[in-house]
Amino acid sequence: VIMEVKGLTSEKYQNVSLSVRRGEILGMSGLVGSGRTEVMRAVFGLDPYENGEIIYKGKKITEKNVTDMINHGVMMVSEDRKGEGLILIRSVMENISLPNLDRYVKRLFINDRQAVTDAEHMIKKLSIKTPGGKTPAGSLSGGNQQKIVIAKWLLHNPEVLILDEPTRGIDVGAKYEIYKIMSDLAEQGVAIIMISSEMPEIIGMCDGVAVMSNGKVTGELESEEITQEKIMTLAVKGFEHE
Repeated sequence: VIMEVKGLTSEKYQNVSLSVRRGEILGMSGLVGSGRTEVMRAVFGLDPYENGEIIYKGKKITEKNVTDMINHGVMMVSEDRKGEGLILIRSVMENISLPNLDRYVKRLFINDRQAVTDAEHMIKKLSIKTPGGKTPAGSLSGGNQQKIVIAKWLLHNPEVLILDEPTRGIDVGAKYEIYKIMSDLAEQGVAIIMISSEMPEIIGMCDGVAVMSNGKVTGELESEEITQEKIMTLAVKGFEHE
């Protein structure tokens, strides 16, 4: 286990506990509004939480901000790639480089050559279809935009990667490529948490699934147990007595 969440609570979710292992793809399923995204935003440091704790590599995280989580090796790909993941008018290279500027700054200068080299490497590694690194990110397809968002975090060498609806709004071919990237990262030991509303990718991609309903984790399923029927039963469980 590389990261544990214990009893995380806010006005949008209650007493959420889960854990993810190195090399594991953990799914987070549930109906829209179940609290999945809100919990992971809190884990990443984007939103505050009232109670609970986050344990990373056996130590309690005391900092509650994005910068510290990134420095720990925890990254998050937002479900809103156009609003939060990319600067659409800037180039592919600039978008990939932006969270990694500390790699390129020496004294008062930016090493543009290294930034270009890194961007070209990620474009090739993730098969980003673009005329070049200087092409505006907003001119590319949704699938290639999503790959750019993933690429900028891969340069940071994440140990935990949170993906919120990673294949929303992209075509079937691009979905397969995203799945391949996820599988490769898991094989390399990266722990992946995938929030998804798409049942086939939860069933097909995940080693385990935590199902949320009405702000609570109503159950966890391991590999062979993951079926659409069991997920849906847990997904409505939190509303049974309302």
